[in-house]
Amino acid sequence: MKSKRLLLAFSVGLLASLPLRVEPQAANPDLLTRLEQMAGDCEWKVRTRTGGPKGVLLLHHAKMERVIDQLKAGQAVDPKVIDTVIEEHRS
Repeated sequence: MKSKRLLLAFSVGLLASLPLRVEPQAANPDLLTRLEQMAGDCEWKVRTRTGGPKGVLLLHHAKMERVIDQLKAGQAVDPKVIDTVIEEHRS
C-alpha cells in the first residue's frame, strides 16, 4: 500500500516538473509576405544607393530581416516593432 502511494507521489512530482509544451505562435502569412516583399525592395534600394542613405537603409534592412526571422521561428514579436518597421519603410 505504501509503495503505491510512493509511486503515485513520484509520478505526480515527475509530471509536475515537466515543462508544458508551448506551440510556436503562427505568423500571419499575409504580414510575412508583405514584410518579405518590403525587405526585397529595401535590398534593391541598398544596392543602388551610396553614402549615408545606404547606411540608413542597411540598418532598416537589418531590422526587417530580424523581424521576419523571428516571425518565421514562431517567436513573439511586439506589434509596435512591426508597425515601426513598416512606417520606416514608407519614408
